[in-house]
Amino acid sequence: MPNKMNVGICRWTKILMLGLALFATGAWASGVAWSNLSPQQQKILAPLKDRWSGLPSERQERLSKGASKWADMTPEQRDQAKERLQRYKNMTPEERERVKQRMRAFRELAPEQRTALREKWQSMTPEQKTRLKEHWHKLSPEQRDRIIQRRMNRQQRLQRSRN
Repeated sequence: MPNKMNVGICRWTKILMLGLALFATGAWASGVAWSNLSPQQQKILAPLKDRWSGLPSERQERLSKGASKWADMTPEQRDQAKERLQRYKNMTPEERERVKQRMRAFRELAPEQRTALREKWQSMTPEQKTRLKEHWHKLSPEQRDRIIQRRMNRQQRLQRSRN
């Protein structure tokens, strides 16, 4: 029968080995140091400076990438992003959840499918986009969810048939 000391040492050895493996593979996210942000990123993220080191590393990564994207946007793109954020803030919790679900579904699409959808949208005229948006907004949330679910199911079937 193993003694308690050997069991404890073995357990701590396993924990230490796991920690070293995570560190060595980069699975243990280190975050982004404030000093490693570009001056533009620091300016954009200035309201978070005092709390930056206390943020989870994943959040630091997302915020630094978002600040880079923001810095690269044209003034028109920034205005559009602000409008979208304001619309999101004005949504009910249920509407927000539906938006999150749609974003997750979009991210789960294959990269070529996301690209095809973006290209299709970008190739539409402003009038076509307006008509599509108006039609979409006239649908009930249930109708929209059914359309999204059918499209997701169709995409999954296409993806399985290609594999």
